[in-house]
Amino acid sequence: MKNALQSIRAFVTVAHAGHFAKAAAQLHLSPSALTVQVQQLEQWLGVALLDRGPRHLELTEAGRQNLPHMEQLLLDLDNLVASNRDLAALRRGTVELAALPSLCSSLLPVALKHFGHLHPGIEVRLRDVVAQQVEDQVRAGSVDFGLSVAPRSAAGLRFEPLLVDRICLLLPLDHPLNDGRPLTLAHLDAQPMILTGRDSSVRMQVERLFEDRHLRLHRQIEANYMSTAIALVQQGLGMTLLPESAVQGHETLACIPLEEPALNRCIGIITRSERALGPAAEALAELLSTHAAAVGA
Repeated sequence: MKNALQSIRAFVTVAHAGHFAKAAAQLHLSPSALTVQVQQLEQWLGVALLDRGPRHLELTEAGRQNLPHMEQLLLDLDNLVASNRDLAALRRGTVELAALPSLCSSLLPVALKHFGHLHPGIEVRLRDVVAQQVEDQVRAGSVDFGLSVAPRSAAGLRFEPLLVDRICLLLPLDHPLNDGRPLTLAHLDAQPMILTGRDSSVRMQVERLFEDRHLRLHRQIEANYMSTAIALVQQGLGMTLLPESAVQGHETLACIPLEEPALNRCIGIITRSERALGPAAEALAELLSTHAAAVGA
């Protein structure tokens, strides 16, 4: 194929120059080498493209018909090469990313701002979805990679840990439990709790822990979004357990880490094991690793 492209470029150059010697100089070839390339193309196509004479050089009917197509082919090839060089140099491209809502309100905004400064030509399309949807979208190939907890099924997926995110107790400042003493999950037995949606990884982790500890989980209110759960806590309607990364900056509420190692969760990058990331996605994944390491330092 490489020789065919060279022969096509040789023919197009000769057709525009109208002279073998001029075309050979443009291509930095000898006239004899250029002649061989054009002859190889004619043999490959099975038609004569040029009518050569001692004092003239003209396109044959086949040459006139094929010239526009070959010009377009070379233009498309040049555009393809330039486009891929831009991708490799991170001057353009798109990254599709699925991430947990808690990360979309904490780690990701700062990292994406930094990424945008470094690579302004790269478009990032972010989908904030629950853990199972992150896993499903990565597996289906609808996103380049995901940011979430470890997938339930590792088949066909690769998980690279980034950071440990604690699940903390969020409650009003004047709540009786906010008295400075160390708290455990047992202090939440039968307390009115505001829970996230049933498809939330946090909800499933909390329910499992209460069941394992034989504690009563008082489901006061259920809210699909963490922002809604936080607003309900601010109104004194109960308390909630949320990732520490999602509740930072709420000065009107107390965020108390519980003495419960099982409330820690590992967050990482999920990719398809049989497919390598493209240059833009790889650059974003590396930057997220750097930011996560700085957060955990």
